[in-house]
Amino acid sequence: MCRFLGTKGHRAVTDSFQIPDLLEEMCVLRGSTATNSLSEERTMQSLKLAGISNPLPAAATARSNVECVPVSMFKSGACRSVLRDHKSWGRVQADHVRRTGLAKEETAVTPCHHLLLLNLKGNSERGEHFLDGKRVAFVRRRPGSVLFMPAGCNWQGWETGASSAAYLSISVDPAVVTEILNRSADSTLPSLSPDLGCEDPVLMNAARAIGAEIRDRSPLSTLLVESCIATIFAQLFRKQKHMPTQRVTGGLSPISFNRVIEKIDEDLAFDLSLSQLAELAGLSIPHFCRAFKHTAGCPPYTYVVRRRIGRAKEFLQHSAMSVTDIALSCGFSSSSHFANAFRREVGMSPMTYRANQPR
Repeated sequence: MCRFLGTKGHRAVTDSFQIPDLLEEMCVLRGSTATNSLSEERTMQSLKLAGISNPLPAAATARSNVECVPVSMFKSGACRSVLRDHKSWGRVQADHVRRTGLAKEETAVTPCHHLLLLNLKGNSERGEHFLDGKRVAFVRRRPGSVLFMPAGCNWQGWETGASSAAYLSISVDPAVVTEILNRSADSTLPSLSPDLGCEDPVLMNAARAIGAEIRDRSPLSTLLVESCIATIFAQLFRKQKHMPTQRVTGGLSPISFNRVIEKIDEDLAFDLSLSQLAELAGLSIPHFCRAFKHTAGCPPYTYVVRRRIGRAKEFLQHSAMSVTDIALSCGFSSSSHFANAFRREVGMSPMTYRANQPR
């Protein structure tokens, strides 16, 4: 039996045992940007080290009977192999899970955090699902389909489909959503409803962008992920008609824009946070992104990349620094990451750009 690895912040229950918090600490270093790939063999070794030897009963079917506590895995099924890549950005975490030789998978989870699954490969053809103990209609999912499960909702069931498949799991602390929507901790947001499968280009593209950051060690990763999370939940609330339509009639004021630009320039070599920039402007993250684009002509992420490339050009023109030193001084994680970004923006490699400068 393979145990499919999910995201931290969930209660994982399978048909044969429950996994304690110790396994999560062994498999994932919270806040680490390192990527972990775990095979079935290594997973089972971790279980043995965690002291798990005796099966426990299956989970109950009602939410009232299932306590929400954070652990690592929430899917089970007979398969040949399962691999998982993980990355955490504070209270947002993502897992890319791939498995082969799958016959049938079973799910039993009450997530403590909001859970979004993007189907990357393989169709889901048949199955049966229960939400908070009530049977609901099965929804077929193909690659590109998105499943959303709000925090605290008990989801159980089974499904069959392609024997080789993959999905992206994104876990988001509800407090992050509150902050994104610029609400106080005392105010109550409308409840989001579960969605067992939809095809929404906005959700799909934002989730894919987060998945692409799992292997990226750039300090810009946090900025991009926060922007994608803001997009995902703004779209979820809009789809469920909880959020009133709010339009930004203009851009940032000159004072706010200058304050944000100064912050970007000061911390250009470090990990910039979208929430920090939005706070400087006194706006929620979605409103800040729209206002910033209105003023600067591009999204914050693109603007930061261009500022870093601009600074790198100055070093290439007026210093004898190596390409690696320039990359690190301008906030890029490596010379290769810098070279790729530079080529996309300028149309040539950093070395070619330096060679073309007048002496």
